Amino acid sequence: MTMQRLPLPQLLEQPLEFVLIPPAGRFYLTHALVLLASLTAVGLSLWDAQTGFGLIHWVGVIFGGTVLLLSLWPASWSRQRLINLAFDREHLYLVNGVDKQAVALPRERVRAVNQGKLPGHDGAIIAFTLDLVLNEQELAHIHEILGTQAEDRFKLDEDGYRFGFVGNWQNRRQLLAAISVLAPAVVVPEPAEEDDDDWDD
Repeated sequence: MTMQRLPLPQLLEQPLEFVLIPPAGRFYLTHALVLLASLTAVGLSLWDAQTGFGLIHWVGVIFGGTVLLLSLWPASWSRQRLINLAFDREHLYLVNGVDKQAVALPRERVRAVNQGKLPGHDGAIIAFTLDLVLNEQELAHIHEILGTQAEDRFKLDEDGYRFGFVGNWQNRRQLLAAISVLAPAVVVPEPAEEDDDDWDD
């Protein structure tokens, strides 16, 4: 087996060519705005309810308070939790940012880079996919580390599997340019009903 499991902190200490992580400015600005909006919703609900609590006040306090608590949770401010891919000159790293684990594969295992957007199983838009050469044992090991399950639609052949990646708030053109060095690019046809306006062209 030509793969290696390693902790995410150890991976990030290595010199990497690319890490698929949300841009710091956009990420922290968004969280700050969500925090401010939820705090404002709770404050206005409490202030407006001085003469008596109505349904709208309960909605403001409960939902605003829930978002506020999620915004204050320290893990919500960690960009590392959203990392799902990295690579250097020799290796490709598939990352489970939540569990802070990664699996290293030789870069030559990348068969193709697919640049079409696809719907993910959890509703997120898959920005691109990588076709990897893997046997059944290796595939099972990777899914165990990533905490994911194999999907029939991504099974290519006996030794091939397609892994999807979300864009992590990256500019689409810059992201596709960055990952294009991994392998020849192909375009997966996009579903006809998909709305293209939800991401950068």
